[in-house]
Amino acid sequence: MTYRFKRVLITGGAGTIGIPTAKELISRGIKVVVFDLNEQLERLEPFLDKKVEKFSGSILDSASLRDAMTDCDGVIHLAAHLGVQRTERNRLRCLDINISGTQKVLDACVMNGKIKKIIFASSSEVYGEPLENPIDENAITQGKTVYAISKLAGEELIKAYNSEFPELNFSILRYFNAYGPHQVSQFVISRFIHRVMMDKPPIIFGDGSQKRSYNFSSDTARGTVDSILSKKTDGMTLNLGNSNEPISLIELGNKIIKIAGKESSLKVEIKNSFKDSDRNSEREIFQRYCSTELAKSLINYKSKISLDAGIKKIIEIGAFEDTWASSEKKYLLD
Repeated sequence: MTYRFKRVLITGGAGTIGIPTAKELISRGIKVVVFDLNEQLERLEPFLDKKVEKFSGSILDSASLRDAMTDCDGVIHLAAHLGVQRTERNRLRCLDINISGTQKVLDACVMNGKIKKIIFASSSEVYGEPLENPIDENAITQGKTVYAISKLAGEELIKAYNSEFPELNFSILRYFNAYGPHQVSQFVISRFIHRVMMDKPPIIFGDGSQKRSYNFSSDTARGTVDSILSKKTDGMTLNLGNSNEPISLIELGNKIIKIAGKESSLKVEIKNSFKDSDRNSEREIFQRYCSTELAKSLINYKSKISLDAGIKKIIEIGAFEDTWASSEKKYLLD
């Protein structure tokens, strides 16, 4: 059983996940409205599908949200304040955007009256340091960071609105380490690639044994679109990630050096501490990778792009960003 959408709004639609999500929706005959900050749209407009309608604004601005949502019948809510260092240094901003902003998106959905379903982009961060891996959706959640707490609050908001407005269906997707073109170099794969392409070694804080599973953005996008279309995922929380290739930071750094063809000139630099890092030992997660069995059973989800292939794609097109497009200036509040 599936939904038939005519027009879907993507908040944060000009980002690493948003761009391929818009492309995936369009490939299925669905019109798309991309809603994002003006500076983000200006920077990445050349990479957006020409068929999308672009709408600039902040999710803290209810009027802009309502205008962008006109004639939409589905919403994929990706917009968020993210990045380890960025969220920890701007905790109030993180809570404001990720909680208050999410509530404004939900209010706009209710006022619209035609939204059949909303997808909420949550994060593997909500699991903290798991007791065992791979993690399934029944694992305990623990907010170890302000970002994780904001995402857990967003999940509860979605459920609360559905209780009050049952016609607003939802799915919660916990993304595991999505990566891809146009990702800011504060994230590990884009940071490592960026350094290697400048003939600098990947720098690892800690001992390098930290293990993750990384999911290419087009796979994340496909799972996101399959989830909004499927009625089987209504009211469900799903992990979306690459459950096939958990890898340590040392292995990841060496893999990127090898794929870039720089084995003779570069070697991973291991700091064995967290000094000068964007995180500390209390904040670090040492082992976290996912089980996607539930997503497989409901939407036949499986990652298609291997880690090697994903890294090659980014290197080939050189698509990574040095800094965030957005300044930390205040946006209009109601």
